Order: sequence, then C-alpha cells, then structure tokens
Amino acid sequence: MDATTTTTAVFAAAATSTTWIQTNLGKVTEVNHEGQTWTVLLPGMGTDEAGQATPTRARITGSEGYGGTELTDVEATWGQTIGIVDAALAAARI
Repeated sequence: MDATTTTTAVFAAAATSTTWIQTNLGKVTEVNHEGQTWTVLLPGMGTDEAGQATPTRARITGSEGYGGTELTDVEATWGQTIGIVDAALAAARI
C-alpha cells in the first residue's frame, strides 16, 4: 500500500475512534492499520502571523510496530480533520 492510501486509511480509522487519551501534547487516539499502531493527534488552536487564534488540522504523529517506532508529522485534510474532531466529541459525550 502506498503512503497516501495508508494515511487516508489511518485518518478514516481515527474518525471512528471512541477512545481518546489526554497527553501533554493534547488528545490522541491510537488506531491499528496493516500491523502498525498509529497515533493521531486531535487538532488544537494555533496562531497565525498576526498572533490571532486559528484552527489547525489533525495529524499523524507516529507509528509503532514490528520494525520499531517511527515519528512522523503527517497533516490531515480539513475534511478528515472534521471527521476526527466529530469522533472525539462523540466519545466525550455522556
């Protein structure tokens, strides 16, 4: 599977996740795809050049599997980010 197909599948899996963990970087979920465990970071608020608050996108921060751990920084599209945020909000509802 190529990198684009893999990242698309990982972001799709994150958009259905029901388990989110609070870390020092923010909320993350771990999803399994092709024998790897991928970590997806829920987006927070960033700032633009003028210092104004601006939204950021979800991102894959790493994967872990048989070959070891690989740190990555792959940004989701806005459409993928919306699905991931919706999943995290749904998981937080009681």
